[in-house]
Amino acid sequence: MSEKILEVKNLKTSFYTHLGEVQAVRGISFSLNKGEVMGIVGESGSGKSVTSLSIMKLLQYPGEIKSGDIFFKGEDIVNKKNKEMLNIRGNEIAMIFQDPMTSLNPVYTIGDQIMEVIIRHQGLSKKKAKEKAIDMLRLVGIPSPEERVSNYPYEFSGGMRQRAMAAIALSCEPDLLIADEPTTALDVTIQDQILKLMKDLKEKLDTSIILITHDLGVVADICTKIVVMYGGLVMEEGTSKDIFYNPKHPYTMGLLKSIPRLDLGEKKRLIPITGTPPDLIKPPKGCPFTARCPYAMKICSLHAPKYTKIDENHKAMCWLLHKQSPNMKMDTGVKRGIVNE
Repeated sequence: MSEKILEVKNLKTSFYTHLGEVQAVRGISFSLNKGEVMGIVGESGSGKSVTSLSIMKLLQYPGEIKSGDIFFKGEDIVNKKNKEMLNIRGNEIAMIFQDPMTSLNPVYTIGDQIMEVIIRHQGLSKKKAKEKAIDMLRLVGIPSPEERVSNYPYEFSGGMRQRAMAAIALSCEPDLLIADEPTTALDVTIQDQILKLMKDLKEKLDTSIILITHDLGVVADICTKIVVMYGGLVMEEGTSKDIFYNPKHPYTMGLLKSIPRLDLGEKKRLIPITGTPPDLIKPPKGCPFTARCPYAMKICSLHAPKYTKIDENHKAMCWLLHKQSPNMKMDTGVKRGIVNE
């Protein structure tokens, strides 16, 4: 039986603003096994990044974890004080942030920023820490690491800065790596390199990974499990094959239909998800996707459905699954070949 490294139970996170309480995450649950790669997908405002910041306990005022449990290696970290979390962050749980240019300190060299983490958590001397920093830059594919270790962030390209962030995050060989939109604003060639890097590091270090993105194409090649979020809730959860070949929630289907495909021809229009996400200051009573859902029924706006278990690893929150057989098939417009068999 696989060892659970992370288990999130009924997590609720809010931001208290002058307009009211923004219920960014409204009671989500999922788990991650050791060595597993999980993708959390959904459009902007769905609660993906807030979930990751909640796990890292990096929420700042006016954000707050209202309730729920976050078990890391069997220990609940929700009530841990910041001093205790300092020993976990960067050492056992690390994070690659969305924008490396704002995450890296511009007045310190890349080497100094990697060494700081190593000295803080592993207690190595400055000389030994520098040697390890060079090794980490080499591991993530930075050319001439002996020279680059003395460079500043502005001297690195976008892709190299992202690799440097990975070097910092992985310098203490964490058990869990959270990557928040690691390929945003990078060209497709660099995106491919970053994803290949993450796969290589998983194999070499056996690190569990949570990959947060709005791009289903990114998770198709690397993730074994996918969590689809919308309106602060988990709409659907399953293996990559479940999500791509047998989606059950209309929101998941909408995301899949919006993926550009070469086989459709240049004159074939993409099918967008019309409408806008719900207001999380006053979230809807029922399913948050009701206003945009082509299959919406009256009950959808009145009551939120419970999760329907399709199989051991696949569940979805949709009234259609209560009305029809769990084996129903819906057209997603997706053909085989997106996910590796």
